[in-house]
Amino acid sequence: MFTNLLKDRIFLLLSLLIFLTSCSTWDNFTTYFNLYYNASELFQKAEKQITEQKKDIFSIEPSTIPPVAGADLQKVIEKCSHILQFSPNSSYVEDALMMLGKSFYYQKNYLKGRRKFEELISSQPNSDYVLEASLWIGKCDMRLKNYTDGLAILKDVRDKAIEEGEEEFMQEAFIEEIVYYKSVYDYTTAIQTANEFLAVSDDNEINAIVWNEVGNLNVTIEDYPAAVKAYQNVFEYSPDYELEVTAKISLGKVLREIGENQEALTLFEDMRSEDKYLDKYSEIDLEIGITESTLGKYDEAISQLTIVDTTYKNTPNSAVAKYEIGLVYEYGLNQLDSAAVYYKKASVSQLPKEYISLARDKDRLFTRYISLRNDLNKYDKQLFYFENPEEFKKDSALYVQDSLAIAEEIANAKEFQESWSGLSDLLVGTQDTTGYYRDSLIVADTLITFLKDSLEYENVNRDSIFSWVKNPKPQDSLLVAKFDSMFTNRTFDPAAKQKFEQEKREREALANQLTASLPDTLKFKNNPPRLPNITEDSLKTLLAKNQLNLGNLFLSEFDMPDSAYKYYYSNLTEYPNNSYYATSLFALGSYYLTVDNQESADSLFNIIYDNYKNESIVNAAAVKLDKPLIDLDYDPALEQYTQAENLILAGDYSSALFELEKIPNDFPKSAVAPKAIFASGWIEENELNDPEAAVEYYDTLIARYPASDYVRIVAPKVSFYKQEKRREELALADSLNELTSPDSLKTDTIQVAEETVTPQDTVQVSVAEEEQTPEQQGNNTESGNNKTPVVKEPVWNPRKR
Repeated sequence: MFTNLLKDRIFLLLSLLIFLTSCSTWDNFTTYFNLYYNASELFQKAEKQITEQKKDIFSIEPSTIPPVAGADLQKVIEKCSHILQFSPNSSYVEDALMMLGKSFYYQKNYLKGRRKFEELISSQPNSDYVLEASLWIGKCDMRLKNYTDGLAILKDVRDKAIEEGEEEFMQEAFIEEIVYYKSVYDYTTAIQTANEFLAVSDDNEINAIVWNEVGNLNVTIEDYPAAVKAYQNVFEYSPDYELEVTAKISLGKVLREIGENQEALTLFEDMRSEDKYLDKYSEIDLEIGITESTLGKYDEAISQLTIVDTTYKNTPNSAVAKYEIGLVYEYGLNQLDSAAVYYKKASVSQLPKEYISLARDKDRLFTRYISLRNDLNKYDKQLFYFENPEEFKKDSALYVQDSLAIAEEIANAKEFQESWSGLSDLLVGTQDTTGYYRDSLIVADTLITFLKDSLEYENVNRDSIFSWVKNPKPQDSLLVAKFDSMFTNRTFDPAAKQKFEQEKREREALANQLTASLPDTLKFKNNPPRLPNITEDSLKTLLAKNQLNLGNLFLSEFDMPDSAYKYYYSNLTEYPNNSYYATSLFALGSYYLTVDNQESADSLFNIIYDNYKNESIVNAAAVKLDKPLIDLDYDPALEQYTQAENLILAGDYSSALFELEKIPNDFPKSAVAPKAIFASGWIEENELNDPEAAVEYYDTLIARYPASDYVRIVAPKVSFYKQEKRREELALADSLNELTSPDSLKTDTIQVAEETVTPQDTVQVSVAEEEQTPEQQGNNTESGNNKTPVVKEPVWNPRKR
């Protein structure tokens, strides 16, 4: 609409040139007319480039501005601003304002754009651009997230456009609303708005596009019957080629969703039979393969999808075909290993955006499956060797024998390949009249037979004959002539050269096939029989863990409950004494729920609830049984510690110590145990004033619970106490040494008559006196006047230390 108005105005302004007579007026007119004309040309070119970037009119993604268009828009802004500044009263103003507003909008400067549209309406209230400017104000509000105002303006614009017959503005207003509702995921309102548009629109081309969008929106909300009707309505409006193809393929997909698989297959096969869809064959072939899979024709589906994968290599459809083959193997044929291969291929291919996360999730899932299965096989084999050491010896011997045999086969294969390669290259470049290798061999052998009695050529062989033929010397001219003459009477195939090359390729293929058919020796050599390097219990625990995880995959991810049951049951029967037993019971109960066996499931959940109250899985069972949850943090030692605390508060320290001492003995793994020992030491230290007893408790705490937080509290005290104790002992020892030295025994009251008395003598005398009976002591006293005076016992007696 805006373009048509521009053309009309340009034509009118050109007509006015005839009536202009003043030179100054003419100069001003031509100046601003050229400025306006250049601006309008630049704007139309830039707007066309921008609109062509957005092929889907209902896309919620913003339009991109090509660099050239961006530069043109900046020039338009400069030229239009110049017109407004120097010719504010000219007839170019409303056009300049409209171009300015749109230019700012395309540059995503929506606030400036809105101001220009408002300025146009306020300054030119009777302009033909008022309705269009209002439309763009609404669009600016939507981009500025003023949704309430924007929607109100757009509704007013479309109502006025319907009244005035302005089809273009009505369409743009409706489209803007539909795009908004899509962006906020209000698909139902978007469908309702689209239906309102279709009720008033007479444009067949745009109606076909809107019906296709209605179909897409219904697919999004999974209203597939409504989507079928919408896509079918597209063909009532003669859509263009691209829309026709898109709608037909979408219709076929929706028919699959509602179970009309055969009808969908017929639609796709009809499209495939028409040459006009030649450029869409890859997508059509892909949909045929997917549809055959939904019909249960798995072999045909894999064949068809493989054709897509190989025929249209390195295309998005080829990548999707890999993913769909994986689905067929997983869900149709239950061949998980093959599915894993194709999911891996798909995840690293050029997938469409909607398939990328799906393929990556599948690849991660199946990589985990392969890893679990390989680990399970490895640990199972090691357990077998652990329980059957003789089998390990046998397998080791077989491994060595197989390695030697394979090495010999490879050597033979390489020799075979090298010999053929040497023979095939022997005559390359020769000027033989036929180039036919087989005939050359026949001739050479004939010559050898012919020359066998010749002394000159008694050692002749094929290699020497071929060498002479390829590089003849004068002395060998007769032999070479004989070699050539043997071909003159033979009838040769004119295509002998091609036959020779063909046979050469066949021989090489045969050699390659022989080599390829051998086992992968590198992998074989790196996987010899191995004895386990862990205990039998550890192996069984690993097996139970892997079987449980693998069973969970089969039950929850692969929807193969029978396979899950096999692994759960194996855990419970083959590995009953492991840490995964209770969890395996719960998993088996979950299996019974999936097969609607509530009684068996509840029986297993009750076993867990009654017998495994210290494991976290017990509360999962409690939820299934609708029973009270178990406090997994409950510690019976805590209750006993509380009783001890009450005794401490009551001043009954002896009873408190008795209760506290029982806790680390009865509950050594409890978090309360180190606290109880610490409390015992604290009572001895602070309430009973017995530091030695306190240190004994603290030493026990350090020895039994070195990682406890209480150790950091008592360790400095214990260390200081022991240092002081050691210091006192050393000081006392020094005092003893001083008292027992010879000098300390010399006093004024002690007289030594005949010899010097040593500390040892003093000790002996003291001991002797103490060991005497009272009678002996009396006799000594009576006769004391007639004997030598006895040395008296010192003040400090070592025996009473």
